[in-house]
Amino acid sequence: MPVDTKADELIDLQLKALADRTRRRIIELLRSKGSCSCDQVSADDSGLCVCDLEAKLGLTQPTITHHVQILRDAGLISSRKIGRWVYCRRSERALDRLGAWLRKL
Repeated sequence: MPVDTKADELIDLQLKALADRTRRRIIELLRSKGSCSCDQVSADDSGLCVCDLEAKLGLTQPTITHHVQILRDAGLISSRKIGRWVYCRRSERALDRLGAWLRKL
């Protein structure tokens, strides 16, 4: 069976990202819909702005930004700037692929 080193590297990166309790909590919080304080995000959309994550986790903006960057680098979330806010949402596709890989173990 051929080894896909790129896929293996991505799985390693994702597992390392999720090894941290704060990052797992961020992934969990990003599941909720209608919780983003930015009025430009629909109530039907899941995800939160960094300021919402700060409030929910009781951490500073630089700390949240650090964790968001690690999750983004691992492909587990995406983010986009809306005015002065940074809106984050889960990558359900990446999480589904990781879950499928875990189920194969």
